[in-house]
Amino acid sequence: MKSAFEASWKMHLDKYHKTADKRNLYEVTSGPESGSYVIVEGPISYADMDKTMPNAKEHGLDLEKNFSPKLEPGNQNFIAQWRDTLSYNADAVADKFLLTVTVVKDGKMAEYLSEARKSILTLGKIGSQLSITSLVKQFAGTSPTIISIRNLKDGFKELDADYVKTPPTAFRDAYIKDYGQEAWDKRLKLLVDDVVSRDLHLEKLRTDLSSPK
Repeated sequence: MKSAFEASWKMHLDKYHKTADKRNLYEVTSGPESGSYVIVEGPISYADMDKTMPNAKEHGLDLEKNFSPKLEPGNQNFIAQWRDTLSYNADAVADKFLLTVTVVKDGKMAEYLSEARKSILTLGKIGSQLSITSLVKQFAGTSPTIISIRNLKDGFKELDADYVKTPPTAFRDAYIKDYGQEAWDKRLKLLVDDVVSRDLHLEKLRTDLSSPK
């Protein structure tokens, strides 16, 4: 149903999301979810969620008739909050991405986010060229989740081992200089012990199926 989905989504997009209430669509290109799509609305505030679209009924009927029948059971919706303190060079323009979705153990999110903040500060100390955007899933209950997006402004070739020119021990050395060896050892343990699951996959922006800028 891939081509049928894309055609029906494109019609819906052009009709309801071309000039306002815009959407971006991303295609997953690796992992078990390869070939699936992520549709992103926003950024919006919670106050925006109180507003009702004047054509909300027509919009809903169009989704019900032309969009939903193309979806497999199990698709999900969720809200994620951008965290600027956990992001680095996040204004880099990219259309390809590496996503890391980490589910943290209940009660460990504050500790995990504190360590993630240290990572961002350390990247700045070494002048890293990486671009990272971090989001935290809202209302996740006992499945606190952080989504880290590496923006690949130069494409997937950024993942090649020889792309990054920074010495391989630069991050570790800078971290230990600021926080100490004991903190580094604790970090390595925390990144394993505090995690329920960690999934990585590649995505690309489908500009042909997204609202115009």
